Amino acid sequence: MIRAETILRRFWWRKRLLITGASSGLGWAVVQALAPYGVQFGLLARRKTALEMLAEELKESDSTFWIRQCDVRRREEVESAVRAFARHVGGLDVVWANSGISLDTSFAKWNWQAVQDVFQTNLWGAIYTIRAALEIMAEQPEGHVVGVGSVASMRGLPGRGIYSITKMGLAYYMESLAGELPHLRFHIIHPGYVRTPIIEGNPNVQFVVSPEKAARKMVLAVARGKARVIFPWQMKLVYHLGHCMPEPLYLWLTKRIAGMVRPAGRRQDPDQFYASGDRSSQST
Repeated sequence: MIRAETILRRFWWRKRLLITGASSGLGWAVVQALAPYGVQFGLLARRKTALEMLAEELKESDSTFWIRQCDVRRREEVESAVRAFARHVGGLDVVWANSGISLDTSFAKWNWQAVQDVFQTNLWGAIYTIRAALEIMAEQPEGHVVGVGSVASMRGLPGRGIYSITKMGLAYYMESLAGELPHLRFHIIHPGYVRTPIIEGNPNVQFVVSPEKAARKMVLAVARGKARVIFPWQMKLVYHLGHCMPEPLYLWLTKRIAGMVRPAGRRQDPDQFYASGDRSSQST
């Protein structure tokens, strides 16, 4: 059996990788995990200073770092950044649509700005990123598209209905593209709870994994060519049970647990979450 380290090095060595949301959380952890493999990174986020700190931290690695401040909600910015990075490194091997936020969109805490922010970041931002990359990758003989979804995409969740929609939409969008562009590989990753600041103070989180462990699982799954990844195994079980559960039973359960969801409190500023490595994907 081939060792994981060998698989990682064979696949990732000198790959040209563009990743959004690299300035903290899972995005930061993914970059750290791949830095030993001589990756040619294109790092996008709203907080350029944080990206520069990441590149400085890893400057002794074998990788290189191209940095661009970018708001994934703005299609023109995304398209310009993707084209510029591809020109800089001579192509694009992997695009990793990673940016995401999670805000309370429950009936009691409804806020139209929150709804718009979640849609624009999680779904439209991912579509802008993937579409811009495909303009380049579709003409290549091969390439990989990675999207960070969530275990929350299994069904509609009380208090996080809009968030669930965005993650379901991303998964279906990538599945559709996989049929249209069979020479490219599409990978949708559904994490459970990951230990980042967004889960602080939430008493209902379970089966939490560290960002480092989550990143390792993701980069190895992509290297192995897996089309769909759900982790940890406990949340994978929850995902499949919830997905196949009869609707009457699922609705009965959600009504029972609706009071257990994390209190929203004051609505958080989306600027705190951009480029978070999809911290939102941990709010399952």
